[in-house]
Amino acid sequence: GRLDDHAHRVLVKSARDANMNMLRVWGGGMYLPQAWYDACDEAGIMVYHDMQYAQEGHSPADSTTQHRELSHQVRRLAHHVSISLWDGCNECQVYMNTSTKIYADFVMSVVATEDGSRPVWPSCPALGWSEGVDRLTSIPIPGGVLQTPFSGRTIEEHGPYLHGTGFPSVNGWGDDYYFEPTVPLNLTQEEEEGEQTGPGLLNVFASEFGASVMSSFESMSPTLRPEHWGLHGGEPYDTCTKGFEGTCVGNNPMAERNYPCDNLIEVYFGPEVLRNANATGEHVFKKQLYLCMLAQALHVKGNIETRRAANTFGLLIWQLNEIWPTGGWGSVEYGNKDAQGQVIGGRWKPLHYFYRQSALADVMATCAPSGVCYVKNDLSAEFTGDLLIEAVNLEKGEVIPLHHEPNLQMPLGPGVSKWFTIKEQLPQEDPSTYVLIAHASRHHYEKSSSSSSSSSSSSSQRSAVVSANTILLDTPRNLQLRRANVQFQIAEHPNADKTVNIQLRTDVVALYVTLTTLAQGRFSDNCFVVLPGRESVITFIPFGPLNLEVLRASTRVEDLSSYLATSSSA
Repeated sequence: GRLDDHAHRVLVKSARDANMNMLRVWGGGMYLPQAWYDACDEAGIMVYHDMQYAQEGHSPADSTTQHRELSHQVRRLAHHVSISLWDGCNECQVYMNTSTKIYADFVMSVVATEDGSRPVWPSCPALGWSEGVDRLTSIPIPGGVLQTPFSGRTIEEHGPYLHGTGFPSVNGWGDDYYFEPTVPLNLTQEEEEGEQTGPGLLNVFASEFGASVMSSFESMSPTLRPEHWGLHGGEPYDTCTKGFEGTCVGNNPMAERNYPCDNLIEVYFGPEVLRNANATGEHVFKKQLYLCMLAQALHVKGNIETRRAANTFGLLIWQLNEIWPTGGWGSVEYGNKDAQGQVIGGRWKPLHYFYRQSALADVMATCAPSGVCYVKNDLSAEFTGDLLIEAVNLEKGEVIPLHHEPNLQMPLGPGVSKWFTIKEQLPQEDPSTYVLIAHASRHHYEKSSSSSSSSSSSSSQRSAVVSANTILLDTPRNLQLRRANVQFQIAEHPNADKTVNIQLRTDVVALYVTLTTLAQGRFSDNCFVVLPGRESVITFIPFGPLNLEVLRASTRVEDLSSYLATSSSA
């Protein structure tokens, strides 16, 4: 079949490498293969595990077969240290005076009987239990009867979800076309008096939210005939009913790709880029897919930064991986080993690189157009390091330091925030003419023996970059971009660890420079800023044996100015 141990291990490693420390097994999916749980154990990933039930149509029945299934799965998996809690279902909302009480009376009662060592939870999301568990840990009490409260303060939430629309398709033919972009940030806090954060204060766990998205040209194109290479499929529109479970009548292949992307592209990049939305072809499709993926990445990143400004503990984004090349929700593409154009375990989309760069980094900083900024420490340790915020002029390529704290000290995390303002330091030009970059580095001190005496020693300070955040102070549709000529060169030979260096250079500022390849692996960084006069070096990291020939033959580069330039670089 299509289940592959290597692919599941790569998927877990990709999650860890993007700063994730928890994954959720969704109740509308499946119990996963042993290799996936083994990989989570080895990577230190916590697992929030739904039983395999979800809303209407996926409800349980108190039957011998389902009792045995639940018992079997818990016994099969309970030895995995990665499993942090069991819950009854996805979005079933367990109330004891309704039919959903079966999740307490039957499903989670069976689970609690089989495994009394872990927290149990009614559903995802939930208000918790009123009886039957230790209220602090949610570990079941032997012989206790599980009961849920009828109401209570929200401690866990799902949403919001940004659904793609604007083209008739299943799931995506709705009326909610326009939406409020999350970029630039809207931080309402008054200058340095930001919201107080910390685990001792009221907080929320966000266990599901996201934005729909397509995948790369390399992933999508092999599943379509060339005449259908376009977001609108190059055919007459299907007739589709509206709603989440819509149906379509017609022959347009893109109508069956779940969610369109028209609204995401237009809101973030303007209506002009959709003027020829019905066109097809390789260049057209690459442009549409790049802008679609970047729009999702910007929207979810902005959502995360807004939540991290408040007291949100726990961010599980819907979703991690795609289950086929479609208009889905994932930050990692479909990874079937037998499908042309796919990367085993999943090619990283721009959003996944944003997670790694800053969005899910333990220490990160960001700013709003007002000049209000915060830096967040979610480490379970004190932070001592360097914080530098720079402005990059898009026309001239000049880099201007705005704020520098070479010895930033923050108390033990998680949830420690420091608010500050750079209002007076911001350039006087229109915010469409520059971007900010916030760099955070952590200091490490290493002891070394003195050469003059073996009894004496000295300490040397080293710094490691922990986050680099590109910050827009205007919606990207308004940015004043010059057309960049980005060039890259792949090293002749791999490094000792089989990674491959790639040098990039540009003549003008290039935003969201993105490399894509058919080679099996990922890049050390991607969808980032390349500055003129500064050579950037990244590495290609294979997901197994390196195929240098494929890397050389198939790698391509694009950046935002490839499709949104307002002037030439000449």
